[in-house]
Amino acid sequence: MADTVSRVADPAVVVTVSTAFVSVRASGSLPVGLAWAALAVLFCVGLPWMALWLMLRRGVVTDPHLLVREHRRQPLLVAAGSLVVGLVLLSATGAPRPVVAYLCGMLAGLAVMTVVTVTVSKASFHAAVAAGAGSTVAVELGADASRSAAVATTVAIGVVIALTALAVLLVGWARVRAGRHSTPQVLVGLLVGTAATLAVYLPLR
Repeated sequence: MADTVSRVADPAVVVTVSTAFVSVRASGSLPVGLAWAALAVLFCVGLPWMALWLMLRRGVVTDPHLLVREHRRQPLLVAAGSLVVGLVLLSATGAPRPVVAYLCGMLAGLAVMTVVTVTVSKASFHAAVAAGAGSTVAVELGADASRSAAVATTVAIGVVIALTALAVLLVGWARVRAGRHSTPQVLVGLLVGTAATLAVYLPLR
């Protein structure tokens, strides 16, 4: 089960789904929202994965999951550079503010995780991305709840937020259970992902 959870909660998948969630909500239109999401995902998932594939081909890294901590530095720096370019392009082309804010939060979280991973320990990116996405969902739905006068709506939103939190914790459990990370490494990821959302996404959205 742990391996299945890890595959389903792969950072690329979580980033893609959560970016679409933010973008569609901010755009108010499914086609427009998905178009902005596709552009954002190109820079935060697509190009970094293409770069990783090239590194694999050239022997710079030995596996796509970057199990060797020393191999993570270059792919992470490439991902950060791609995010910066994407942010500039999205801002220049008038992307919805929450989409730009979400990528800013990603960049902040990625920067912290890169420093931790390179200098201290192999912190869990699965946990960080899941926590960032989960806390973003909580921020967005929490805003809906604060505007709603219907008790049933507020309760339903509370249930969804609680289930999202449980899903994030499940991802953390899976990484430890699968032997990919220690509990402290997962906790660091959860902390960084949540902090990036609250410190960057929340005030910028």
